[in-house]
Amino acid sequence: MTTMTKTITPTVTPATSQRTGFATIPTRIRDVRDAQVPPLVVEPMAEQNKAIVRQSLGELGIKLAEIHRTAAEAWLSQAAYSEALPHLEAAATFSPGEPEYQMQLGFVRYLTGDDVGAINAFNTVLANDGTNAEGWFNLGMVLFGQQQFTEAEDCFRHTCEIEPNDAQTWNNRGVCLWKLGDARGCFAKALAIDPNDQDAVYNLANVKN
Repeated sequence: MTTMTKTITPTVTPATSQRTGFATIPTRIRDVRDAQVPPLVVEPMAEQNKAIVRQSLGELGIKLAEIHRTAAEAWLSQAAYSEALPHLEAAATFSPGEPEYQMQLGFVRYLTGDDVGAINAFNTVLANDGTNAEGWFNLGMVLFGQQQFTEAEDCFRHTCEIEPNDAQTWNNRGVCLWKLGDARGCFAKALAIDPNDQDAVYNLANVKN
């Protein structure tokens, strides 16, 4: 005797994604495009919930910035500067108040040959915090590379005022002044701070003013 059995196919229930409580964005256009009747309508949120939403978006932005910075670090570990750049730009966009992201963005823009972009990034840092010594130092380095010696010297002067015991800054300022005709004092100051600074030793020995 043959026993007939019916194969039962299990029903798969689609997984539902975890929602945040926001209205779902429609996927079907309601009507033809009309200036008076928007084709896609999302119900506005109650006024008392807007502050909570803004806070949530702010927190999301911080997390996204961290994710992009981590991706940039991964690319940089492979010396893939061009691949790291868009991630740092995204990090700086999602968390515009974080100076470290702008500093890293400026550094990588400089490495990829975008001096103007680097200058903009460092200026953004300094616009938010004029006492950021590293921002002044890096801006001075880029300007020096463009042979804007007066502007670079001014940046290194700001750095010296903020961090007066940084021998490298004094030496760099001296190189700018050397180009402008007045350097000996800065090289001497660099050596007073760090007698083993070989750049300052060489520069002081060769300065002609």
